[in-house]
Amino acid sequence: MGEGEEEGKIRCSSTVIIFCCIFLIVGLDVFAGFVAMQAEDAQQEVKQRVWLPECKSPSKKAFVLGLIALGCLLAAHIIAVMIGCSLSNTATVISGPEITEHINMACISLTWIIATAGVGILTMGIWTNRESRSECGFTNKHFLFLGGIVCFLHASISVVFYLTNIVSKKCCLRNVY
Repeated sequence: MGEGEEEGKIRCSSTVIIFCCIFLIVGLDVFAGFVAMQAEDAQQEVKQRVWLPECKSPSKKAFVLGLIALGCLLAAHIIAVMIGCSLSNTATVISGPEITEHINMACISLTWIIATAGVGILTMGIWTNRESRSECGFTNKHFLFLGGIVCFLHASISVVFYLTNIVSKKCCLRNVY
C-alpha cells in the first residue's frame, strides 16, 4: 500500500468522523429544541391557580421535558466544543489560512455564548415548573419556547464551526502537498 493511499484513507475516515459528529450534534440540538417546545405546550396546558394570569400551577411534565432539553443541549455543546476544538487545533498546526482561524474563533465564541444563553433560558423555564414553588410570577414568559429556539441556533452555529474546520483542513492539505 502506497503512502498516498494511506493519507487518502486517513482523510476519508476523519471526514466521516466529522460528519458523524455534525449529525450527532445537530440531532441532539434539534431534539432539545423540540422537547423544549413540547415542555412549553405542557406548561400552557396547566390550569391557573387563581384568577391572575401570571399564577399557574407548576407542571411536572414541563419540568421533566425541560430537564431533558437542558441535558441534550449540554451534551451537544460538550461534544461540539471538545471535538471541534481538537479539529481546529490540528488544522492550525498545519498553518491554515488566517481567515479560517478567525472564523473558527468567532464560531467557538458564539457557540459558548449561545449555549450559555440557552442553559440560562431553559433553567428559568424549568425553575418556574418546580414542585416546591409557592409564589406566582414569571410563569407566562415562554422561557421554554425561547430555549428551544436557542437550541436550534446552537445547532446552526455548530455546523458552521465544523464546516470551517473542514474547509481549513482541505485548504491546509492542498498547501502542504
